[in-house]
This record gives sequence, C-alpha cells and structure tokens, in this order.
Amino acid sequence: MFVRHFMVLLALTSLSQTGLADEHADFFESRIRPLLTQHCWECHSRKAEGELRLDSREGMLKGGDRGRSVRPGAAAESLLLSVVSGENADLQMPPEGELSEQEIQDLKHWIDQGAIWPEHPDDLLRVEDEQGIRQIDRMFWSFQPVSKPTPPRTNVTGLPAIDRFLHARQKAEGLSPVGRATPRELIRRVSFDLTGLPPSVAEVEHFLHQTEQDSQRAYSELVDRLLASPRYGERWGQHWLDLVRYADTAGDAADFPVPEAFKYRNYVISAFNEDRPYDQFVMEQIAGDLLHHPQEERRWEQNVATGYIAISRRIGVSPHGLRHITIEDTIDNLGKTFLGLTISCARCHDHKFDPISQEDYYALYGILDSSVYPHPGAEHRPYRSDFVYRIGQEAADTLLRSHRQELQNWDRKERAQFEAYRDFQRKKITDPNRSRAKAWQKLLAIRDQRRVVAESFPLLETAYAIREGEGKDAFVHKAGNPKNAGQTVARRFLVILGGQRLANSESGSGRLELAGWITSDQNPLTARVMANRIWQYHFGEGIVKTPSDFGIRGQPPTHPELLDYLASELMEHEWSIKHLQRQILFSDAYQRSAQHSPSNSTIDPDNEFLWRFNRRRLDAEQIRDSILSFSKSLDLSAGQRHPFDHRLTYFYRQHEPFVREYPSHRRSVYLMRQRIRKNDYLDLFDGPDGNLHLAKRNSTTTPLQSLYLMNSDFIHQRSKRIAKRAIDEASNLSDRVDWCYEMIFGKQAKQADKRAAESQLQSLQSKLASTQIGPHEGEQLAWAAYIRSMLCSNSFIFVE
Repeated sequence: MFVRHFMVLLALTSLSQTGLADEHADFFESRIRPLLTQHCWECHSRKAEGELRLDSREGMLKGGDRGRSVRPGAAAESLLLSVVSGENADLQMPPEGELSEQEIQDLKHWIDQGAIWPEHPDDLLRVEDEQGIRQIDRMFWSFQPVSKPTPPRTNVTGLPAIDRFLHARQKAEGLSPVGRATPRELIRRVSFDLTGLPPSVAEVEHFLHQTEQDSQRAYSELVDRLLASPRYGERWGQHWLDLVRYADTAGDAADFPVPEAFKYRNYVISAFNEDRPYDQFVMEQIAGDLLHHPQEERRWEQNVATGYIAISRRIGVSPHGLRHITIEDTIDNLGKTFLGLTISCARCHDHKFDPISQEDYYALYGILDSSVYPHPGAEHRPYRSDFVYRIGQEAADTLLRSHRQELQNWDRKERAQFEAYRDFQRKKITDPNRSRAKAWQKLLAIRDQRRVVAESFPLLETAYAIREGEGKDAFVHKAGNPKNAGQTVARRFLVILGGQRLANSESGSGRLELAGWITSDQNPLTARVMANRIWQYHFGEGIVKTPSDFGIRGQPPTHPELLDYLASELMEHEWSIKHLQRQILFSDAYQRSAQHSPSNSTIDPDNEFLWRFNRRRLDAEQIRDSILSFSKSLDLSAGQRHPFDHRLTYFYRQHEPFVREYPSHRRSVYLMRQRIRKNDYLDLFDGPDGNLHLAKRNSTTTPLQSLYLMNSDFIHQRSKRIAKRAIDEASNLSDRVDWCYEMIFGKQAKQADKRAAESQLQSLQSKLASTQIGPHEGEQLAWAAYIRSMLCSNSFIFVE
C-alpha cells in the first residue's frame, strides 16, 4: 500500500513539474467530478452495481462485469463514453436520462487527455484497506476509541466537571449563563424527569422548608429519594420501551395478541429500578438464555429478557417466507438502539454512507437466523409455537404430550370447517343445504368444544423469548431477495468495529459473543450512545442530536469531549445509569433557570450551548398520569397480564384482526399497546408506536389536543373528582385556588389569578343557577370547568 501511495505522490510531482497539474485539476473539479457525483456515484461507488466503481480512477481502470470502463487517452475505445453517449446498443446510462452534449464532450476531452484524477490532500485516505474500509471512515469521530478528557480549567471555582466543559464553550462563544431555577421549578422539573409524575403539594412544602435550611442537602436528598422510587423504573422503562418498539401484539395483518409480552416490559422496569449495570442489561436482552446464574429466579428473568428479540415485528399474513423481514427488524433495532447505526440499510446493498457492507449485514443475520423466534400465531398458522417454558422444553413436552394430541384433533376439525367456510369466498356454492351462516355456526361450535380442551391444559409458565437453534452461516440475499442467493458469509461482527469472527468450533448461534462484542469497553459506540440518550432525556436534546444515528449522515456532537467524558463515567462506574444521572442532575446546567436572555439569544438562539434550561412539554404519559394523580385515581400497582383470551383459544385473520382496549387507571406504561391500532389518546399526544424504533418523541401542538383536554369524557370525569378534592380541601375560594395552583402548576397563585378565578367561577355558577341543577352540584361543576381550563394551560403542559 505504501508503494501505491508513493507512486501516486510521484505522479502528482511529475504533473506539477510540467505545469499541467493546476489545469487538469481545475477541469476535473469543475466539470468531471460534478458529473460523476450527480449521475454515477449513487449506483457505482460503495454500492458498486455490476461490480463497477466510478468513484476513483482505480475503479474506472479496473472496470466491472463488462470489463474496463475507461482507456486513458482513447475516449473512442472507452466503454464508459459509449454507454453515456447512447452509442452502445446493449446498455445506456445514466438511468434517469441522457447526458447533455456538453457533458459528453467534457467526458471525451477528459479521457483523451489521460483521464487524470488529481489527488486531493485526503484522497489517499479514501483508498480502501485489505478489509475494504477507507482510512477516512476509520478516522470518523464515532469510530474512535472513547477517551477520558480532563475537564478544562475555568476561572469559576467549584464548577462540576460537566459545567467546566460547557463553560469553556460558552466563554468562547461570548455567552453568559442565566441563574439557578427556583426551588419550585427545580422540584417539578426533577420529579417529572425521574418519575414522570408531579410532586405532591406536601412534597413541595417539605422541599421548600428543607431548602431554607440547606439547599444543597435538600436537593441531594430529593434526587436520592426519586431515584429510589418505584416510579423511577416506570418512567425510565418507558424511554427504553420506546427504543425497542415494545408492543403486546405481534404486528402482522391479524395482529395476534401476545399475553406474555408484559413480562419483558416488567423486566425492563425492574432493571431500571435496580440500576442494573447497562452492559449486563444489554447482555441479558440479547443472550440472557445463554448466561449462567446460580439462582433459578434470575435464570428465568434472563430468559424473559430475550423478549427484546422476540417482540420483533411480524409482517404480512403468512409466517412462511417472511422470516427475513422479521430478522431485518431485529437487526435494524439492534443497530439503532445499542450502536446508533443504521445497519439494516445494508440489507440489499452496501450502506450508501456508512462503512457497513452487505456482508456485514448477513454476518449478523446468520447469528439471528441461528436462533429460534417464538411464533405468536398468524392467519394461516394460528397455533402458537416455540414459546419458552420455565420448566424446560423437554419437561414441558413430556407433560403436555397427551393434551397436545387431543388438541391437535380439534385443530384439524377447526381448520377443515374454516376451509369449508372459506369456500363461500372462493367459489360458487350451489348445494341448497349449505349456507355461509350455517358454515360459520358450525365453526363456532367446534371452537367452543376446542376451547374446553385448550383450557384444560396444565398452567405452565411460559415466556415470549428466544432460544438457541442450529448454528449456521447465512448467504447474502442479492438485492435483499432471499430467493436470490449470493455468497455465504461467516458469522462475525461489523468490520469497521473489529470484524471479529465466531470461532470455527462455535456450534451455537453466536448471540452470546454478539452481546459481549456490543458491551465491550473497546466498542466505541455503546457507551457513547447510551450516555447521549441519558443526556437527551434530561435536557430535551442530545449532545448528538441524532441519537440513533452516529454515522456519516448523523449530526456531529456539539460537545465531543463532554460526550466522551460522560461515556467514560458510565463505563468506569460499572455502567451505572443512576450514577451518570447524578452527575447530570447535580450540574449547574441542569439546575439552571429557563428564563430568556436577549443577548444570549442573539448569539445562540437554539440554546445549543446550554446557557439556560430548555422549557419542555409534558409527554402523553406524563399528562395522563398527572391528571389521574390529581384526581386521586392513579392505581400505582404494577401492571400484569392483560385480560386476553386463553392463549390457546383465539384465532384472528387480516379481515377480522385482534382489536381491543382494556381501560385502566394504572400508569400509562402499563396500558395495552397494540401494533395495528394505536391507543387513541397516546397517539394524539405523540406517544410511542410499537412498530417503530422511537429515538426522540415529536412534540406537536394541534387543535385536537386542546379539544381532548376540554371535551373528552376522561377529562370531564377527572376534573369532577379534582373539583371535589378542592372543595373538600378548603372552605373559601382563595384557599381553593391556592390549592389548585400548588397541585396542578406547582406554583403559588397571585392575586390577579384569584380575581380571574373568582370572576370565572361566578359566571359559571350564575349560568348553572338558571338550570335544574342544585347549588351543591352546580358549585362542583363550576369548579370542574375551571380546573379543565387549568389542565389546558401552558402552566400545566410545560415544565420550566
């Protein structure tokens, strides 16, 4: 390689000595490179259709399937020119249309002059090494090892490490950070951040009293209390469930329910509450069934954790022939969630931007294809299979054998009758003794009889989880089509991140090795990606604003040294998420006010350098859970199995899919999440989508949101209960308004607020007095209307 680089440099020297270098370089840069960029490189660079690359002179001279594309000094004999000029009868390019006459002449002139491709200072970095990776890609910031930078020195004493990084940048930009948030703002902010719930009036009063004594101690005790709360795991578990596109249904056209899915959801919540080390958390989700543990309870929990892979979305109507799409969903989520890379873009061809080849993709594909995914049911294969039994597969098979045999007899009867029913859709029935209605009734009768057998099965505990299959390598699917087989690729990891292969003796799937590679301290992405997510959930924006894309198309970090500092802190403190959160929560940046500064806004209108705290809107779960809390209706018990039918009795199809809602007053994280039909409320307020990896919630403002907060039955019922609490809490209007402001807004009411409330309530009660409603009920309805106006206001919806 050194010799080749040396020869390139020698050629450049020779050109400069003849005085032609500048002339050739100008022509290439002004005429030829733009032509190639616009018309050729989409298909003939890294993607290399027809094995032809046109992004370097070497690639042109080497040629592709049709041979050499360019003969320097002989445009008339060059395949490239004949193809783009329309003179080649077999092939014409580019596909979007012919080149202009001027472009063809420029290309002809360039080839006749020797097809000289002047090297830029970084062109040598674009030469691929023996692994097919360019040096310029290896030098990309996110692929560099994580370092532990020393926080910059500042002239401000006592600054935490995080603030020293931020302060240095603020000073360089001419920014002056605003002051500290008020105690009321701070407790509301940190309560919503850590638990997703507002602080109670009593909690605020206690914090204010403690702050008067010792503000730092009061804040420290507040943070510790909230981190230790069971509500913490419910809040931060929801962040994770957003990323892994959690749902309680399979996601195919019939959307079969998965009653056991809740176990993975509760595992996630428990892991955050326990502050399970993040590397262990990742290991368990990818390969928990392969990890050893002396305690049976923990072994089973690790099996449940692989529900992360099991909940991959199912596609279409039939499970047959679409397994590769489910595995793609797994690879896509794994890449984005843990590594911040869009690996699935390489399913059909090499990644167009990142150094991820199609072989990389199918090397990972083989690992997952060597694993057994549970089958939750589908229209043409309605009976579930391959769920994991707690007592073990062999013991379960022995115990259930006779039950299964009896059930299979009824399965055959049911399927036969179902096909008889479908005959009315497929062909004309002339038999007068047969009717569609009768066929359906017979099917229902068989199902009732089958249900009795199904419900007699022993109640064995199962998990929607992954288990080992037969270890095997996968072949490349040309153009992403599994019926078009290419070369077989050994199971390994991404070349840009080491490319380690599984040992030849490895007979298992390789998931354990995959999990170890992802969580290795030597992997530069895993800690960076998670540290960035934690920062994002506290500040509203990540240091990298594309939290699931740390590749070429993603945004670079605004504070790269700070990001590496946080990633190092995470790894050095046993991957403790709560440790990193304490570092963030005790920073001046987090405790800063959200107040506006005209001079700072002129320099940094988007607050990229965090001279103030970003005001943020409550998300869907925070709004609903808060309103339930205000009305004393919130059920704080942990969610368990949703009331689905018995797991062996249901059958759905694309024209009659599973669609159900299960009302609940538990926290929103425990609501049933369906894939083909979103929860109307959560969707209205930009909630999660169980079909998609959600790295960052949208924050829309629509008229429908206001209408919901004014007119929905949920809001009317809750506001009546809140009104009753207010009336019971205080005997006069002023104290009631104080109580409402303290509870809903987390702040004190001003005299102007009380006057406005008095005017509004008098007007409402006056109107109600003219109806048949009694004065006591009228008072409660008036207060309920007043409270609805509070729930619609920015003071409730936004956190300072």
